Amino acid sequence: MPMKSTMIVVLRRGLALLLALPLAVSAAAPGAKPAAESALPDELGATLQILRAERDGLWEKTLVVRFAGERRVLSTSDGLLDARAAINHAAHPRLWARLGTAGKRYSEGVRDATADRLGLPRSAVARMGTAADMDNLAVVTRRHGPLTVTVLATAGARNNAQRTGVDAGTYIEEEAPAGTINIMVLSNIALSDAALARALITVTEGKTAALEDLRVPSSYTPGAQATGTGTDSIIMVSGTAAPRATYTGGHSRIGELIGKATYQAVVEALGRQDGVFLPGSKRFAEASTAPAGPAKAAGDLRLALLHLDAVPGDIAGNRARIEDAIREAVRHGADWIVTPELAETGYHFAKRIGTDWIASFPDAWIGTLAAIARDNRVALFVGVAERDAASGRLHNSVAAIDRDGTILGTYRKQRVHGGAESWSQAGDGGRPPFVVDGLAVGTLICADTWAAEPAARQAAQGAAILLTPANWPPVAGMGPGDAWERRTRETGIPMIVVNRGGSEPELDFSRGESAVSLNGERLLSFEAERGGIFYVDWDRRQRFREVRPE
Repeated sequence: MPMKSTMIVVLRRGLALLLALPLAVSAAAPGAKPAAESALPDELGATLQILRAERDGLWEKTLVVRFAGERRVLSTSDGLLDARAAINHAAHPRLWARLGTAGKRYSEGVRDATADRLGLPRSAVARMGTAADMDNLAVVTRRHGPLTVTVLATAGARNNAQRTGVDAGTYIEEEAPAGTINIMVLSNIALSDAALARALITVTEGKTAALEDLRVPSSYTPGAQATGTGTDSIIMVSGTAAPRATYTGGHSRIGELIGKATYQAVVEALGRQDGVFLPGSKRFAEASTAPAGPAKAAGDLRLALLHLDAVPGDIAGNRARIEDAIREAVRHGADWIVTPELAETGYHFAKRIGTDWIASFPDAWIGTLAAIARDNRVALFVGVAERDAASGRLHNSVAAIDRDGTILGTYRKQRVHGGAESWSQAGDGGRPPFVVDGLAVGTLICADTWAAEPAARQAAQGAAILLTPANWPPVAGMGPGDAWERRTRETGIPMIVVNRGGSEPELDFSRGESAVSLNGERLLSFEAERGGIFYVDWDRRQRFREVRPE
């Protein structure tokens, strides 16, 4: 057989296996871990659970809403049907990517397998599919008198947001979800078929209002406001109680509840999945009061050095500690806030939790930090583990976020160590300085300062200052020695190193120093055995002043 024909046969067999395996896992009880049934309002006559499975290390999570009896349902995937259940199936983005144009067949197969598992006719299960993580599901209930509406939404709009009437369309009949807003609406009262149809408009208006208030842009037309994504889905579920509604537009009470619940659910789901938040929602109360501590001189910038103690592998805890430290820095009037290297993860995280969890940059937490930066008017430089969205390569990076919440990008460490950093690939050093407050801000990471070239390259590109997150304990033979001072002597520009405190079982960072160096001299040096925050005022040229909070 010719090689080309052989490859086609192999690909077809592989696709058949790919389509079959998830269904077997989803249908088999041993492979699924049902979540506890959610407390949906009793008057809806429905129960909720999430079936969890894993295939080839990639998660699958199916939201199953089962009705106490037959319900009239209008689904944008299945049309009108008399249903006993509705599902929203989420699969890892890499699984959808493998499926390619077979995504629709896969989604239908999951529906069929779920129906079989529930002992229901396949035609009695409405379906949706998404790449958004079901753990980011938003559930919102609104009531008025005898009326109850619950909306369950998953949402991702980072890569597929679209402005209807502006963006070009392509044929997507067989394409997999790539950023999808899926909305399931349950009503306790009976809805006529016309009311179900009219509700699709109300839901869409609520969703679009949320996108507008969140300022979600089109992924395809620069400057255009998104109205949805190209693969959004809705399932409307009628209840059985009186009074029966024949109209669900915005002038009706039931329409009001549908619209408001949809709006809130989409806002919450996009916050959890994409890190997109309403303007002002991440403003700290401390930002509204006069800064604590000494006042800044006119024109000075206050830099907060978050000399933190990161716990290796405790991603949620480290993120919370960073956000708390940012809040404290805002209280003391910080303009720029800098963390140590890998503040999000701890230094020796990879051998504890691996790297599969690292999402493509920018992930939802970076979105959260962008909202914090925007609402508190601070610039952030944060040490993170980065997955390149295009190549999938992993890097030890610094993420830079401007005061208006713009994610400026990342600088990737060039001198990567083996062992604890063997998970990451070296950056090429081609990243030009970030521009913040009209200043070119060069960045290096830890051992990048050991050789002259990385700092010299930043200086040659016009950097006015070098910010250097580090995880560098003062261990004999390991440096840093006078490396920071030598780099400032060679370049003539100041360097601020933000090191860390605390310890990990593999290394003791408790005597790590953060420092300000200029013209070959160390001007300021800071230590905190268990971590702390230090403040420095900079006149934007070559004067630095330590600030001690009161």
